[in-house]
Amino acid sequence: MTYKTQIAVSACLLGQKVRYDGKEKKHLLIMDFFLNRYSDRVDIVPFCPEVAIGLGVPRTKIQLINYRYEQKDEQIRLVGVEDHTLDVTYELQLYTEKFLLQYPDIKYYIVKSKSPSCGYQSTPLFIAQFISPADAENDSLLKKQDVYEYAELTSGLFVQTLQALKPEIVIIEESQLDSEEACLRFFQQAQTG
Repeated sequence: MTYKTQIAVSACLLGQKVRYDGKEKKHLLIMDFFLNRYSDRVDIVPFCPEVAIGLGVPRTKIQLINYRYEQKDEQIRLVGVEDHTLDVTYELQLYTEKFLLQYPDIKYYIVKSKSPSCGYQSTPLFIAQFISPADAENDSLLKKQDVYEYAELTSGLFVQTLQALKPEIVIIEESQLDSEEACLRFFQQAQTG
């Protein structure tokens, strides 16, 4: 029996309609390369953290917010864009831990760029400045859009948690697999890794 390298791939890139808007982001080159040409050597494991934690399709958009307080404490949270009281930070971190327990041998991940859960160094992070943690619990303050400002690009929460728990993994965004040569390099790295 031939050993197959496991590669985890964001399900939306494989044509599954799991995105917040009910659409997919099918990446034809990834699908052709890994599901067709090299399917005898690669075992693709599709995943969607947001669906896995019970967020529906379609669903409210979520985003990463860095809650900063006057005394310099910080907390990065994954919350609803329209309703910041929707906080799925803990659920997504717990799912990531369970995913790693279920698939301990996966070292290679192809993720959706700019996703609040799956993006790799391309996810917008917003800052919310508060005087105290109690302010961050105030529903009327949380619902005001003007308390949030764009800060920087970071990785999505699933990817951040993966890297914290298993730093040796290799993560690449679909935007980096824009040619057959790029797919072949990634495939060869996964085969020899």
